[in-house]
Amino acid sequence: MYIPLSSIFIAFIISFLVIPLIIRVSHKFRWYDKHDNRKIHTGLIPRLGGVGIFSSLIITCVLVSLIAFLNSGKTLDYLIDPRYLFLLVGVVIIHILGLIDDFRSQKPLIKLFFQIIAASCVVFGGFVFKEIPIPYIGTLSLGVLGYPISILWIIAITNAINLVDGMDGLAGGITAFASISMGIISLIQGQAITAIIAFSLFGSSAGFLIFNLPPAKIFMGDSGSLVIGFILAVLPLMGISAAASFATVLVPVTLLLIPIVDTIAAIVRRLREGRTILSPDREHIHHKLLEMGLSEKKIIALIYSVCFYLSIIAVTSVVMPKESNVYLILIVWIGIMMGYGFIHYLNTRKKVVRVIEKAQKKNSA
Repeated sequence: MYIPLSSIFIAFIISFLVIPLIIRVSHKFRWYDKHDNRKIHTGLIPRLGGVGIFSSLIITCVLVSLIAFLNSGKTLDYLIDPRYLFLLVGVVIIHILGLIDDFRSQKPLIKLFFQIIAASCVVFGGFVFKEIPIPYIGTLSLGVLGYPISILWIIAITNAINLVDGMDGLAGGITAFASISMGIISLIQGQAITAIIAFSLFGSSAGFLIFNLPPAKIFMGDSGSLVIGFILAVLPLMGISAAASFATVLVPVTLLLIPIVDTIAAIVRRLREGRTILSPDREHIHHKLLEMGLSEKKIIALIYSVCFYLSIIAVTSVVMPKESNVYLILIVWIGIMMGYGFIHYLNTRKKVVRVIEKAQKKNSA
């Protein structure tokens, strides 16, 4: 138990020490975040925080896994598991893709192509949804369909985190709450390697957040948001909720409910407006809250509070009797969706009032 928990402190320290170096180098070479009409920040802010997250994550996972191996007395085959080598290849691919995009924006289809390759490495390496439990009914075996479903899951969550990364401290905070919850669940279920990866992601994200909370000194960029989304998507495939049969899908979805709902809303919105789902806009949850007059710090406090609540629900659901936790999670899902709908309603109403007031002023002039 203590060895996986040490991942938090090691990853935090590495991230905390590496990020300032990246900030100085970025300022020296003027590696700043690109401005566009979707960005809400001003000034010259370095964008390569993802390098710090990635490096601390990988170093910690390798170091703590080696310590765990030496402490276990098991054979070398236990340490050099091909599945984790495939996972490493996938993470490296997704990080390089994000890093390239941070310097020179890539076309969405090119990014999607390499995301499919990275996800395929993980899935064909052995991390795949084999079945989907249905509450009170039974278990649905996926067979070969498990492979495309798993690839789709990884790509969807990776991009959901990438899309929500639009404000200081937002994506990093959501990741921190989700990853520590997944780590705790993994410890409860005795899955040490999964716990090490989850806690390493938490420590890396927490170290980065020291420099990313409003006002941010550095952004994670796509090299960070794609990596953390990728890892968060893979952790359920490693079995973070195997002890609670129905929760194989429900628990990670609950932890990532904010970016998932926001992404679904973005897809519906763009299709309704006749735009491609890959087209950017300023209608994400943080944009709506900003339009309502909330400051960045208040938005962060609000979303962090919801994430904390979702974390408590997710961890609790794993240890509760399955007869009651299904209803608990479904009620939480409905509440979050209703809350998002209410924010959308208030935001739309405010925009309509603003248009009417503008028209009235024009007519009176």
